[in-house]
Amino acid sequence: MILQIFLNIKLMKRALLVFAIMLVSLQTIAGDTIRVMQYNLLYYDRNTGWCNATNNNVDSKDGYLRDITGYYKPDIFTVNEMNGSVTSVQRLLDNVFVSNGQSYFKRANFAGSYLVNMLYYNSNKLGLKSQQYITTSPRITDVYQLYYKSEGLLRGDTTYLTCIVTHLKAGNTSSDQQDRATAAQQIMSFIENRNIRGNILIMGDMNVYYSSESAFQTLVTETQSGVRFFDPINKIGNWNNNPTYAQYHTQSTHTSNDNSCPSGGGMDDRFDFILATKPIMEGALGLQYVTNSYWAFGQDGNRFNQSLINPPNYSLPYQVINSLYNMSDHLPVVLKLYVDTDFSSVSAVTAVNRYRVSNPFNENISLWKQGGGVERVKIQIISILGELLFEDEITLFPGEKYIIPAENFRAGFYLMSIHGAGIKEVKRIVKQ
Repeated sequence: MILQIFLNIKLMKRALLVFAIMLVSLQTIAGDTIRVMQYNLLYYDRNTGWCNATNNNVDSKDGYLRDITGYYKPDIFTVNEMNGSVTSVQRLLDNVFVSNGQSYFKRANFAGSYLVNMLYYNSNKLGLKSQQYITTSPRITDVYQLYYKSEGLLRGDTTYLTCIVTHLKAGNTSSDQQDRATAAQQIMSFIENRNIRGNILIMGDMNVYYSSESAFQTLVTETQSGVRFFDPINKIGNWNNNPTYAQYHTQSTHTSNDNSCPSGGGMDDRFDFILATKPIMEGALGLQYVTNSYWAFGQDGNRFNQSLINPPNYSLPYQVINSLYNMSDHLPVVLKLYVDTDFSSVSAVTAVNRYRVSNPFNENISLWKQGGGVERVKIQIISILGELLFEDEITLFPGEKYIIPAENFRAGFYLMSIHGAGIKEVKRIVKQ
């Protein structure tokens, strides 16, 4: 009997040990997930002749948004049709996120007036590095650069994400299409001229009817520097009033203009998008699109020329569907990004940390010597496949900068080896 108890205890200890090892292994390979939601809010806190405090009440909209965001729990929430005032953009933060127990949410600033874009983000995971804007017509396009709060942040080692939020011209006339095309070209030129590379999302109500439209083609055509956007679900075609794409339509949640504010016509257009660059689609720079996570939130594919609520919609809880219906004539679009936390937290392997490197880099890699005397070192750049891409032996003085041309390097990460007398440093560097 005593022997049996002893054996049982021994087996239990062994099982616990195996479980602990498995748990540690899982934690070692585990990453993080960033949930993204893009939403046209339909005149949030903006009164017009057709959308007002009676048929588009902002207090009610705050409640609907609490239901929607509380269910999906986005880490990045970008919006169109926000009233252009500090009071309005702060109101949403306070009345939707903070009042829902998410006091760690922060917001960006806005540009423009009347109707503007906005970005809200989970500051436990993300920080806002910079914000710029593009003067597109009829509304400004906002460019936000976020960074992931990794363990390597204090070393300047993290993953970046640029979110471009736009709201292109509505309408289906040739003039409307030309306005959209002009804005799309301005956006791509801005990306090219400002040397924006790497992990980029462009999102918003783009009001395009067909993938053949010039505006859409401009976004998905590669620039001279190799930047282009991809549709994560690769559903390219004539979306307007086409039942083939019923599962992807985002507008309109209403069949009739029953209270004068939302557009009618039922679900028959794919106006709202989140498009991503190649590094996100392939996971080359620490962020990767999670397959099958892209969704017109609340769309079950049974809505063609019908409303969101008729026939009954069981894709989400009743309260969330009801809130989506009452909140806007658009559906939000959502996706998930996997964060490779190993990628964003691996530190440089250094014996003596005497050298500083521009990281991430674009066209050139800059190397500085920090302190000490004159040193002769061998510099090597090695790909993740072990290919030697660059090698040089140089003499560096303290504070001297050495430039390595890298315009032919593909986006991704590399190892820089610095060897000399008593010096052995290896740094992980990233091309955006």
